[in-house]
This record gives sequence, structure tokens and C-alpha cells, in this order.
Amino acid sequence: MSYLKLTFENCSGCLGCELACSLQHYGYIDLFKSRIRIIADEEMSDIEIHQCIQCEERSCVSACPAGALSINDEFGYIMHNGSICIQCQKCFKSCKYHGVFWDEERNYPLTCDLCGGDPQCVKVCKLHKAVQINEKEAVR
Repeated sequence: MSYLKLTFENCSGCLGCELACSLQHYGYIDLFKSRIRIIADEEMSDIEIHQCIQCEERSCVSACPAGALSINDEFGYIMHNGSICIQCQKCFKSCKYHGVFWDEERNYPLTCDLCGGDPQCVKVCKLHKAVQINEKEAVR
């Protein structure tokens, strides 16, 4: 199973990962469409990376009363079935890792799908290596 490895101390806050993510999924740049978010506190020189980490709990999946979220067997990412989603936002609210985002325009959750096994955020983060793909079993 693949998962993203986040190294906060390596992140420069350039937002390249956010730009690549929204471009990959929507064909245009919109930071509110990104499935990875960089939260920078410039005053404190602190950076947080918010991203689905394919956690063991999968609280977003279990919180969904409609069964609209499931786990991809090959890569382990969360999949969203919009045809049965009731837009309750329980998946978004249940993630204690802040890895589920809500698309206000389309009214559905944004979760990392590892770009189908070729995560674009990893490609643009080659210099700093704050976001990397790890093929080993995640330590949870």
C-alpha cells in the first residue's frame, strides 16, 4: 500500500504541491480545490501540512451515513461516490488529522487519491522532499 510521508521541517511553504494538486484534478489552479494544504504562520516561522495520511482509523469512511466513501484496494486511498453522497460533511468534520477538505462549490469532500498512484505533489516537491511517496506499510 502506498501513502504519503510528510516531513514538516523540510517544507518551504512554496505551495507548489497545492498548485500541482488542483491543476491535476481540475485542470486549473485554485488552492481551495487542492487536496493538500500548507498552513504557514509566518510570524512563528511554523508550517503545517494538512493531507490525508491514509490513517488506520479511517474515521471519514466510518462517519459517512450514506456509505459514499470507500477504500481503494490497490493504493489505500479514500474514494468518494458522489451519486450517493448526501453532503452531510460528517467525513470532513470527523478527520482529526485535517486531511479531508470540503469543496464548497461542488459540495463534496476532497480527499487525496494519490493521483491514481502518481502523486503530483511529490513530483513538485523534489527539492525539499517535504512530501514523498512511501510504498511500505504505514506506521500508524
